[in-house]
Amino acid sequence: MKTTNLLLLLMLVASSAFAQFQTGNKLVGLHAGAGFSKPDEFSRVTSLEASSSMGYFLKDKLVVGLSYGYKYAANREERTSAPSSSSMFYFYDNKTITHAYNIGPMARYYISLGNKFALFAEGTAGLAFISERSELHYSGTGQFGDPMTPSSGSQSSSTSRLREASLYGTLSPGLVFFPNERIGIELKLNAVDYLYGLDRGSQLKNSFSLSKTNLGIGFYF
Repeated sequence: MKTTNLLLLLMLVASSAFAQFQTGNKLVGLHAGAGFSKPDEFSRVTSLEASSSMGYFLKDKLVVGLSYGYKYAANREERTSAPSSSSMFYFYDNKTITHAYNIGPMARYYISLGNKFALFAEGTAGLAFISERSELHYSGTGQFGDPMTPSSGSQSSSTSRLREASLYGTLSPGLVFFPNERIGIELKLNAVDYLYGLDRGSQLKNSFSLSKTNLGIGFYF
């Protein structure tokens, strides 16, 4: 009899520890992240992103809903040849700024770890609206990639813009910590990003870099 009571008590504790995952509950989440990387010695990329989501638990541990967000990226490439090293020199500066807004459905499944932590796998998809501006500046007596530039030198600048709609998809594993039953503090990694530009075709990126990690908070009610 005591054993039965103990088992019932353990089951009650286990179920109440993650009562927020039960069917019929709701989730509202906010996430933000920033990243910096150097693809090579001449380039650097800075990114910022923020997103929010709302979902409903269709069944225990499975929530579906809507996700929307904003991403900013600045990609800059600078190349310089010093006059002292050659009779020809140049300065080359190419900067691209990208703004992206996205909206679409999301789904997330949880796996409980003890009574304070849980793992989750999240997938999102939908439509992204992208705005891109590129600026190129060059000056010098020698041009990058073209040493036959006349010694009299040259200087040029150009600007290009792109606006397009794209289809996107992401896959993100994550970890959530619950200081209490209603609030979850999340660490999420955007491991796989897929983008299909309606004018430029598809791009698939796989990354497990810390620069792709977002911090967030979820409210369960």
